[in-house]
Amino acid sequence: MSHSTPPRRLDLPGALIMVVCCAFWGGNAVAVKFATPDIPPFGVAGFRFLLSLPILAVVCRLSGQPMWVRREHWPLLLGHALITVLQIGTFNLGTSHSAAGRSSIFINVHPLIVAPLAWMLLGERMGGLGILGLGSAAAGVGLVLSSSFGGGDTYLGGDLVVLASGIIFAVQTVLQKMTFSRIAPATLLWNQSLLAIPLFFLYSGTFEGFENYHFSMQVVLALIYQGIAVSGFCFSVWLLLLGRYPAAQLATVAFVTPMFGVAAGHWLKQEPLSLQLVLGGVLVGVGIYMTASDRAEHVPTDEVMLPGDDAP
Repeated sequence: MSHSTPPRRLDLPGALIMVVCCAFWGGNAVAVKFATPDIPPFGVAGFRFLLSLPILAVVCRLSGQPMWVRREHWPLLLGHALITVLQIGTFNLGTSHSAAGRSSIFINVHPLIVAPLAWMLLGERMGGLGILGLGSAAAGVGLVLSSSFGGGDTYLGGDLVVLASGIIFAVQTVLQKMTFSRIAPATLLWNQSLLAIPLFFLYSGTFEGFENYHFSMQVVLALIYQGIAVSGFCFSVWLLLLGRYPAAQLATVAFVTPMFGVAAGHWLKQEPLSLQLVLGGVLVGVGIYMTASDRAEHVPTDEVMLPGDDAP
């Protein structure tokens, strides 16, 4: 995204708006937990992208980016759509077998994995602060995972699937960034979402069964939250924020996302707040802040993607 003047430094209004977006992102796992008992995980993902599609189309138009990609880029687009189906599908599947707060912590490891991948593949510099941030996040993830052993719960399988989804999301983020020279960001998101929808429902109908779809007001509200609030509203607001503030500075605010997820899981799903869960969430959040701050020092502001550009 080009600007006639450099973005201004992040001020209080911008930070507060960013925190609101982080709160919506943090509540996404809770919405999945409300929806998946009555609609299978890949079906939930299909409805989420279907609901977000009109908003993404409007954003694409308002940002002045083309709606469609050239034919020679269709194979590339198909690859991104398949990764989207795998990433969101595994996030929903893992969350359905875990707790919302735990899922929010594990999925938010993705910006911490993006940093070393961008260092290795894109030549972006990472300093000592970023390395300390990665260590803090790794300790937090290990602490939360350790609570799955010997505690009598059944979260470990779901935790590992969500953690895998976070890793896939990190790889997807780097691949998207490498694609932006050929396909504009909003164009890519609109088209990969459009293509992913039938793939979600094809998988769901074949392996999950449409007969297992049971709609209720709770399910509908959960789907609307995921499609409109997370995929639609947050992405639109992010584009507006990106046009006004440096992306690297915005990324430092994302450290609160896993804490919002833990709090929402406790408030709305009555999930217990264990010491390991709270400390793990704090360590992951601190890791995100340290890594984002380090990248803010070393990466040009127009080259930094915020965790949550296509938030899971």
